[in-house]
Amino acid sequence: MRTPRAADLPEPLLSSALRIARRIGEAGARAWVVGGPVRDLALGQTPVDLDMASALLPERIEALFVRTSAVGKAFGTVLVHQDGLDVQVTTFRRERGFSDARRPDSVEYSQALEEDARRRDFSCNALYLDPLNDELRDPQGGMQDIRERRLRAVGEPGARFAEDGLRLVRMARFHASLDFEVDAATIEAARASQAALAGVSPERRLGELERIFEAPRSDRAVELLACAQLLEALLPGWSAIAPDAAEVERRVRALRLLAGRAAREHGEPQARVGAALGLALLLEARTAAAVQAATALLEFLRPSRALRREIENIWRLEGEAPAAAAGTRARLVRFVREDQAGDALRLARAWAEVDGLDEAALARLAEARASLSASELHPPPWLEPADLERAGLPRGPRWKQVLEAAETEQLEGRLASRAQALRWLEARAAEAR
Repeated sequence: MRTPRAADLPEPLLSSALRIARRIGEAGARAWVVGGPVRDLALGQTPVDLDMASALLPERIEALFVRTSAVGKAFGTVLVHQDGLDVQVTTFRRERGFSDARRPDSVEYSQALEEDARRRDFSCNALYLDPLNDELRDPQGGMQDIRERRLRAVGEPGARFAEDGLRLVRMARFHASLDFEVDAATIEAARASQAALAGVSPERRLGELERIFEAPRSDRAVELLACAQLLEALLPGWSAIAPDAAEVERRVRALRLLAGRAAREHGEPQARVGAALGLALLLEARTAAAVQAATALLEFLRPSRALRREIENIWRLEGEAPAAAAGTRARLVRFVREDQAGDALRLARAWAEVDGLDEAALARLAEARASLSASELHPPPWLEPADLERAGLPRGPRWKQVLEAAETEQLEGRLASRAQALRWLEARAAEAR
């Protein structure tokens, strides 16, 4: 653990923080780097974004800077475009009422940093650093909690969760990514706050799940969500996919295996599973009822087309993996060159290990995938559509079949040259005639 210093901010975060703080200082106020960036500095990590806070009203912030956006202005936040960054500058405030379980019904601006700190989610995120002189303000005891690697809600935890139900999922993410233990009062309040998730949109739920699977130790996050009995509230219909504690534990163990193997493969102490693979594991179905629930959950979460395609391809290829491992060389090559083949193999091997099954065939398939060169995976075809036309084959669906059959012969090594392929084609054309 370190004492946070502005000089440890990476560029361009440091330049932006200094310029914003100086400009606000010229207006007679102070600007503070706040929240996650200060926490990361205390942990010796490199912040990736920048949030700031000040006593100046939003209109005053807009007047001070050339390029701003009013996104969030109704709640005291102005986006300042500085040094290629979008920096949120928020006015100190207190908040009242959260009827939509996300945003306050009203805000009341304050001149007191301590008042602003009382509305934040966790003590480790209620830290304020003046970038001009490195003064640190810690009104909620966040530094002590960081020192003891403890995640503690600010004030009364039930009230914090009621204000925004997504904080329940953020709690699990911080528990995993920061390697903090959640204090007893916070986790007890989380168990009693399931209803707060009802007001959280599917898009925000998915976004937080993606962040969990893009962070280290996602297994710990899912384990905590299960321990706090939040999975069904977060993912309506989840109980049809994982109907008992044993099935939840099975998925947590598989996640742990995936992360561990990825870490070994990349030579890292911790590794990320990734959003598509993590969601594919979390939602994978083994019964007809579970398939229906998983399909409904994908509809509910509304992932992008690209993410949904990746998840569904992982499921499809996972099912095809055993046949590919036992099949011909052409089938093996066609399997391993699919975009999600690597993730599908990782998932299939994790399930096999968790369930005590023989994964030797899957391991050989993974080794083959790693050993094949780009030219072996995608060899230049011996035949082109123009060759089929010259051979007199009528244009239509048969062209695709013939070209695929020719590639099979090539991948199997039975066609070793274009001349051989043309003779093979002439024989096919004669059969067709």
